[in-house]
Amino acid sequence: MELYQEKLINALKMYQNDFDNMVNSFYDNKENFGILIKKYSCETEDNVDKNYLLRARLAFSILYYKNIKALKKEAVKNIITYLFEEEIKDRKTSKYKGIGISLEVLTFLLNKYSKDNKALFKQAKEANTDCSIGYDSDVRFEDDIEKLNILYAIHYALELGFKDLYYELIDIWKSSIKVWDRINLERLRDFEIEVGNKEGELKANKELYSISKDNYEKNKKNTLLSKKNLFYLLSYLGNYIENLVRLSKYDEAYDTLTNNIDDIKNIDAFYNINAGILIVDCALKILLNTDKIDKDNALWKFVKIAFSNEHLSYTKAVYDNFIKCAEKMNDLEMKEKVLKYIDN
Repeated sequence: MELYQEKLINALKMYQNDFDNMVNSFYDNKENFGILIKKYSCETEDNVDKNYLLRARLAFSILYYKNIKALKKEAVKNIITYLFEEEIKDRKTSKYKGIGISLEVLTFLLNKYSKDNKALFKQAKEANTDCSIGYDSDVRFEDDIEKLNILYAIHYALELGFKDLYYELIDIWKSSIKVWDRINLERLRDFEIEVGNKEGELKANKELYSISKDNYEKNKKNTLLSKKNLFYLLSYLGNYIENLVRLSKYDEAYDTLTNNIDDIKNIDAFYNINAGILIVDCALKILLNTDKIDKDNALWKFVKIAFSNEHLSYTKAVYDNFIKCAEKMNDLEMKEKVLKYIDN
């Protein structure tokens, strides 16, 4: 067993102990069984089930229970059915709606340990709007822990609320990476976004931007590769600049963007595609938050093109920021032009 698999099993151990005790008391001590399983029932407070994570953890502890075939089948089936019914209650009443990983893994377990589940699956499908669209009664899970890959283990740790384990598994995954290519960096960035680590997200976005910039510079003379790499550059540049702006790193954002203006402004329909509009929006915020107030400023000239030429309608916030920038730059001509455009 790999270290990351062992760590996930250890996190689930106390729930597997509860499952053991439930199975053992199912026939011989109904009172104790009722007390044990009630801990995993749906208990709503302000339209949120307090026991959702506990139920999800118990479901995963059953999924990866070793030698489950040696347990009393009827007890296992009844426990899974009870948990499934409680999960349906939560899906119906939760203000978050959604499907949830708990319902999915319990669906897989129900298929495995119970035969006639049509009525229950129908209830799940009708529990809420999200379930009616996305619930799949044939959902699959890898139930052999030793075949579980680390990316799934990381995902499950997050879904089950094991935040410390989540960070541990990411560190294990990072130590296994031989080459930090675009795919691995995107995964790392997504992990950082999941837990709200803005500096970690920024670092990953900076690396992605650097890779795309290097690839573009290396292949400038190759027409086909140059065009492809330029679009990659535009995408990663936009993410990186937006990240810098969110963290109020305006000077760094200004320097990075102005260093790329000559390349990206020549992209076909730049000012009408999402990545281009994002960069224009960020450029306005940069200008409003730096001391660059020269009308001949390269970034201001770049932004003016977006509003001087024919373009798709921007949001009100973008137009408002442009007016503020025009006032700051003392560019009354552009201010009047855009105000006239808005009025029409």
